[in-house]
Amino acid sequence: MKRTVLGLLVLLLILCCFASSAEEAGLRYEWEDGTMLGGAQAVRMGGRGWAEHVNAGEDGVSLTVDIGEDGFYDLTVCQAGQGGRKENDLFVDGERVGSTVAQSTAYTEHTLPRVWLQKGAHEIAVRPVWGYVNLDYLLITPSEPLAADLYDVRPVLCNPDPSPEAQAVMDWLCEVYGKKMISGQYLNEGDRGAEIRAVEQATGGLRPALLGLDLLNYSPTSVSLGTRPISVDQAMDYWKQGYLITMCWHWVAPRPYVNTRDNSWWGGFYTEKTTFSLKKAMSGEDPAGYDLLISDMDAIAAQLARLRDAGVPVLWRPLHEASGGWFWWGASGAEPYIQLYRLMYDRFTNVHGLNNLIWVWNGQNAAWYPGDDVVDIIGEDIYAGNHAHASQSAAFLRCAEYTKERKIIMLSECGCVPSPIACERDGAMWSSWAVWCYEFVLKNGGYNGDYTSPETLRMFYEQENVLTLADVPAFGRAQNTQEEPEETAALSWNFADAAALTGNARKNGDEVELWGNDEQDTAAITADIPADGDYRLIILQAGIGGGKENYVYVDGELLGNTVVQGEAEEACDFGVLTLAKGTHEIRIGAFWGWVRLLRLTLVPQGDENAARRYEFEDGELLGAVQIGGFGADRYAELRSNDENDGVTVTVSVPQDGFYDLTVIQNGIGGYKENYLAVDGERVGNTVVQGTAREECVTERVFLTAGEHRITVTCFWGWADLDALVVTPSPAQE
Repeated sequence: MKRTVLGLLVLLLILCCFASSAEEAGLRYEWEDGTMLGGAQAVRMGGRGWAEHVNAGEDGVSLTVDIGEDGFYDLTVCQAGQGGRKENDLFVDGERVGSTVAQSTAYTEHTLPRVWLQKGAHEIAVRPVWGYVNLDYLLITPSEPLAADLYDVRPVLCNPDPSPEAQAVMDWLCEVYGKKMISGQYLNEGDRGAEIRAVEQATGGLRPALLGLDLLNYSPTSVSLGTRPISVDQAMDYWKQGYLITMCWHWVAPRPYVNTRDNSWWGGFYTEKTTFSLKKAMSGEDPAGYDLLISDMDAIAAQLARLRDAGVPVLWRPLHEASGGWFWWGASGAEPYIQLYRLMYDRFTNVHGLNNLIWVWNGQNAAWYPGDDVVDIIGEDIYAGNHAHASQSAAFLRCAEYTKERKIIMLSECGCVPSPIACERDGAMWSSWAVWCYEFVLKNGGYNGDYTSPETLRMFYEQENVLTLADVPAFGRAQNTQEEPEETAALSWNFADAAALTGNARKNGDEVELWGNDEQDTAAITADIPADGDYRLIILQAGIGGGKENYVYVDGELLGNTVVQGEAEEACDFGVLTLAKGTHEIRIGAFWGWVRLLRLTLVPQGDENAARRYEFEDGELLGAVQIGGFGADRYAELRSNDENDGVTVTVSVPQDGFYDLTVIQNGIGGYKENYLAVDGERVGNTVVQGTAREECVTERVFLTAGEHRITVTCFWGWADLDALVVTPSPAQE
């Protein structure tokens, strides 16, 4: 009996040890047993198996796993790249949680640490980015606890003599790091703050604390070809308004190394758009190229010195995303990149005395890290897809391993805002996020919810662990006690996103339909007006079944009717409203009804003697004309001498009178001359003398009050049309 009991105890001990060992080993799943997506295939051969043909498009492999209890888990993928290193996306339940990397053609393991999984079944999938990977197995193991000192960063800048403002910002960043996340937004300088207004619209009045700007158009190549950048001036203004400032530089390669003949020069920061070799420049093989690097850096240093002299500290993020190789500063590998980064740091710090810079390194690979002595903050850029709000904890923890000395880690660019709730839960408290500009936040003049919905953005901005503009300290700057200047850009709301509906009014995709003619059918927009003034009301709409006429109410008072002529979308100009600063309800009510409502726009009516600028790229493109350029520097391209090619812009003038029409343009290859017409009648020629951006003025053209169509069409053709400026002509003596 004793022997039997003893035997059972020994067996129980063995089973317990085995269970403990199995728990440490984790759960293993074979990818070839999963669901093959697209062209992926399961292969079994010689007692082994794997999934292959995860190459592109809809290819992928999905596994269903079962988790025994809530917790953090490390996800380890064993894989081999076809032809070398490959990087692809790992998804959990349809949401991207990070990148999984095959280091070589040999099978190796890559781990994404600390992914939160609740008890139960989950779908884990690999989808292609670079593609061309073979997948062996997935291992799921419980995660180790976070390092206790993860957020313990000393507020010591790498510049030994920082400006007081830079030091104050660094002190605050370290103080809130790990406790709060700083909201941020990049701006396209040509939009004059449209992104800020869009965020305000979505969040109910909250503004980001951190604004990002790009020095792209200050690249000497760009300036030599006609750009007129304003980002530095904007940075000064926004700093005075209380924002933090971060800046990057899409560095257009030196002019001899880019193609200036077909206007692809604007993309000269891309590897494929330039012949510049950083390796040759840094090794001495191309001394002329090295000298141009120095010259370019000195030009940018002069702009950053303007900010230093104005007391503006900058989270400076140069040479970003280098390890990806898509920018020329990363195309030659890690060693030349590190040499360039350190050269820039030395020159900016010791030659130009730029002590207002907080250096953000954004190389995105440990092998590219230039050293603790030249890095203050580590940045990571992540574009996870649409409505992907995971914490991206794997990337955060990878950044923490780049250096033994603790550094602040920021999400320096993103397409979607990470959930602050998930970030706090997962221990991935990015210091800040910064959503990129363009389509990631803007659409049809308003907020674009294609990446982060307005409801989600508002929820995130309202979290207690998120800091907005109102939370940013003064940092020693003079307090701006004056009201902000009146907004001069149009205010715009999409009915589908912003309208309150009654009766049979209904949302249908990106529009609202008044589906009937009952006076109870209404769609109301609550408009927040930034300043007292006159505003022109424009309603983008279309009739259902033909022309329609409906009521317009402002603050409950019937002001008149808005008319649409047919089923095509029309911008219907209701006229000018006088509105006081504050909120106003603008309501469309059914009279005839049966109308599709798309967008409501209020255009501030400024000084009648002020110049009005219209961008050709926003006009009606005729014939084969296309849009060219990048960022704020976009233009309409005339690439022939076909008289059917041209651009029409619709302008509005407040009163009858004579006006000067100024076309801002540059010629392709030299002198060019093209036709200028108003409402279909030719009024003269517009001439450009050479390849540099210049103005051509057609003086004293008589225009009646209202709208006019102004058209440039080809005579000689071959010009880039930037903008049209309409200015009241000076009185004749």
